[in-house]
Amino acid sequence: MKKLAFVSAVVLSLLTSGSPVFAESKAQKSGLSGVKVAFIDMQQAILQTEEGKIAKTKIEKEAESKKKDLERQQDELKKMNDEFLKQQSVLSDEAKGTKQKDFQIKVQALQNAQMAFQQEVREKEQAETGKIFRNLSGVIDEIAKKKGYDLVFERGAGALLYASKIDDITTDVVASYNSRFKVTK
Repeated sequence: MKKLAFVSAVVLSLLTSGSPVFAESKAQKSGLSGVKVAFIDMQQAILQTEEGKIAKTKIEKEAESKKKDLERQQDELKKMNDEFLKQQSVLSDEAKGTKQKDFQIKVQALQNAQMAFQQEVREKEQAETGKIFRNLSGVIDEIAKKKGYDLVFERGAGALLYASKIDDITTDVVASYNSRFKVTK
């Protein structure tokens, strides 16, 4: 993200500084007033595509059974702890130690399972959204060229904090993406 912000700052600096790279551009002659700028909310676009909606539903469905299993393990640990608290006054020190050790082992196993689950979900999300992101990039290029945009910023990158006139092309990109990349449900 810092790289994008730096690149954006450099581009804006070049546009307004009279750099030879942009010597023929309208931006040099009249500041930024001749530059047509748009933004896209990539996260929103990914989630709004039909492919994104299907991927999200698929991931949620796959995660639901694992999530229920983790919740069941959590409930078992709670019961185990409650039983220990009720029995601790009548247990020997050795029995208490054994039960505490067993409990700690199960707690650690649950924590490891939860971290593995979260990692698995993240990896699946990245795999599913990575393909959509690559395809969206091509669609963004086409729309930007077709509509004559000089710059397209990603809203979530935080590179552009203010512009008096800026177009949101998220909806156009999603519609174009859905028409090009048809998915079967």
